[in-house]
Amino acid sequence: MSLWRGSSDITPRRKVPRRIQDAEDPVARTFEPRVSIRHRSRGSESVTRTTENTSEPVRVAVVGLGNAGQQNIAAVSKVSSAEVVAITEPDPVVAARTDLPVRPMAEVLADPNVQVVALCLPPGDRYEMATAAFRASKHVLVEKPPARCPAELSAMLAAAHRAERHAAVMFQHRFALPETLRIGASAHFADAMASLMVSRPRKASHYADGGWRSRPDKALGGVTAHLGVHYLDVACQLLGEPVQVTLLDRTDAAPGIDTQLCGHVAFDSGAQLTIAVTSRSPGRFEQLTVHGANAWIELNGGRLVGRIADEEVYQDARPALELRACVYTELALSVQNGVPPRVSSLDRSSGVTMILHGLLQHDATTVAP
Repeated sequence: MSLWRGSSDITPRRKVPRRIQDAEDPVARTFEPRVSIRHRSRGSESVTRTTENTSEPVRVAVVGLGNAGQQNIAAVSKVSSAEVVAITEPDPVVAARTDLPVRPMAEVLADPNVQVVALCLPPGDRYEMATAAFRASKHVLVEKPPARCPAELSAMLAAAHRAERHAAVMFQHRFALPETLRIGASAHFADAMASLMVSRPRKASHYADGGWRSRPDKALGGVTAHLGVHYLDVACQLLGEPVQVTLLDRTDAAPGIDTQLCGHVAFDSGAQLTIAVTSRSPGRFEQLTVHGANAWIELNGGRLVGRIADEEVYQDARPALELRACVYTELALSVQNGVPPRVSSLDRSSGVTMILHGLLQHDATTVAP
């Protein structure tokens, strides 16, 4: 079957009666996810329980006031348990766009009242700032993609572990999954066949006309690393850890900056995933389908349908702002209660980081005109 063909034409659409996002889930009503408050040790991140003052909102400093920074500020504004108390932005023209206090990074890190640092910077600028924030005893949230390679991600997690601070990532689409699939979903999809198709139209000049987006050392990549990455991360949450990544075809607008990509990933669960991501088509389309022996799901434009353990599931698409607010709600609860974040934890990003590294480290097969 063609890599570009969506699977909705082979998966019958059915009216499904039960919503996973039901009345007992506080996410449906207040953006606030249900979080299991217990000590947890996972992978290289094991955080000592250090409960902080729960009577006041968690205080966040946002570093970078570009599109991602503004999106993070808007998300925090929807969360009663967090507030933005400072912005770090070196460009005075950009900094003038906000009414929030603008402060140097060194001052933010030295301020004991700042609890969380949100790094809304290009990927190439995050690692050193993240490790500096951990050394200053700050909890850290990084934008996607979280790291340029697996070694950089491991070093970031090690820094969080040494500092006994939380590390989270803005992969908000993890909260688009029903709660039963947010943790341990690969047990449902062993040996599954999956396909990912993402079309996010951008002009070639968006990636090729200079600035950080045209530099692979800063941007990591193009459309796959910045727009396809969300559903690619969701695929990893469902299918497990990748064991083999194969690049089939890639077109670049600038060296290392892709505008179209096809690939294949094999997972430790036995699952197989085909990937097709493009910015060269005029239509916007995002679809992930996963078909296992006893379960299937389709996530299409944020709307989820499927069947898990003989029960049909359905979840409406939710606004991106609401999903980002879920990340901050979970992180605020983690800071207040001294437990690692459960869904948005950075240590659950090893799979997507490995896949991006495997797809983007090789030379492109085609350079766009």
